Amino acid sequence: MRIVLAVEPRSYREAIGIAIRGLRPHVEVAIVEPGVLAPEVVRLEPELVICGQPNTVTTTDRPAWVEYRPYDDWAEVCLDGNRSKLADVQLDDLISIVDEAEEVAGRKDDPGGC
Repeated sequence: MRIVLAVEPRSYREAIGIAIRGLRPHVEVAIVEPGVLAPEVVRLEPELVICGQPNTVTTTDRPAWVEYRPYDDWAEVCLDGNRSKLADVQLDDLISIVDEAEEVAGRKDDPGGC
């Protein structure tokens, strides 16, 4: 599974990326600048995107997309076409989303899009 991580500020995206790599070493994590998110999503075709914006990047749906701004108290989560809001986001919440996205990506060929 591949994740593209483009959260601001840089220290947060790097810390989150390192934590995901450490806790889920089989997952590929690409840490990118938010300004190059669109071409990186198109190029890497990740199953999960964690960034500070909704999916306006591509018409190709992702199985999972998380709009997350660390200084806000919430994240907008889209997983397998289902949307929800998550309050008071912690690292374990993001790891759970990684696990769920991996399950969705692995169980069917055409997951619901986000």
